[in-house]
Amino acid sequence: MRNYITTYDPFFDRFFLRANNCSVSHMMKTDIKENKDSYQMFIELPEVKKEDTKITLENGYLKVSASLQQEENDEDYIYRERSYGEYSRSYYVGDTVKLEDVSAKLENGVLTISIKKRDAKEIEKEHLIKIA
Repeated sequence: MRNYITTYDPFFDRFFLRANNCSVSHMMKTDIKENKDSYQMFIELPEVKKEDTKITLENGYLKVSASLQQEENDEDYIYRERSYGEYSRSYYVGDTVKLEDVSAKLENGVLTISIKKRDAKEIEKEHLIKIA
């Protein structure tokens, strides 16, 4: 309880925890589904626009970056929990995934990334050196 010694109130302060110090753990929650010929990733990006999202593939890592801009007129708010700024998350997809194996769409706050599975024989051929 709040008293004259401390301003800490367990109920009130937990309810309003992270008002100015937001954790990004709630950003980019991801579900991954395995299909017959591909993997699908469903990444939550609420209110993020397509033009503020970037996906890169480098050294076996798929990196998703997103930016959420704060509203221009925000002085009317008495409390804010939503986080704004730049976020990124990396997913290891393996060295054999090529750029052409990846496709993405952003719809209703969910980024869906499809990664085509590569045949083991196809991968093995890429690593064979032909002898002349």
